[in-house]
Amino acid sequence: MSADFQRKKLGYFFRILDLNSNGCLQMDDFTEMVEKVRVTLNYEPGSKEHKRITDKAVKLFNSLVKDIKPFAFNQVTEEEWVDFFLKKVILSGDEDTLDDYKELIFNFMFDFFDQNRDGFISKKEYEDFYDIFGIDRAYCDKAFSLLDKTQNHKLSRYDLMSAVEEFFAASDTTLHGNWIFGNWESEPHVID
Repeated sequence: MSADFQRKKLGYFFRILDLNSNGCLQMDDFTEMVEKVRVTLNYEPGSKEHKRITDKAVKLFNSLVKDIKPFAFNQVTEEEWVDFFLKKVILSGDEDTLDDYKELIFNFMFDFFDQNRDGFISKKEYEDFYDIFGIDRAYCDKAFSLLDKTQNHKLSRYDLMSAVEEFFAASDTTLHGNWIFGNWESEPHVID
């Protein structure tokens, strides 16, 4: 497995989550994420759906930061993030730990963006995901098409779980899952 390839993808994913682009993941990034989702999906402030996504975001942030920096859990730098996932999760050889993190990230993403709760991500829901995280929409059509294995114009839980697994654990640069978050060789939040 190419650690350099994995390092690039992990850094790219970190920068997607670092919505304020300050080089640290903090609760502010997750609060901003929730607000962008709330506005995009037209959830009323304080509504059941708004509270649901807020709870999910807070739990994810606290879980990740606690695991990466157990004694100072208010922020994580990109270097800490990449080192943790590369050494303790991906290259550790511990399949259970790798599966736990893939599941954690997958469930968070899928639950956030399956807006109508039908068990699939539509093209519109996938576009909303790109918009919320500042991922260049120029890659959205390609990514959706590559991930839609049955070509039924929606992504199933299986399609997305497979893509998350490829993105986080595979070293083959040609796998379709590498495109789940757009072009990992570009910079998120900087759209031409």
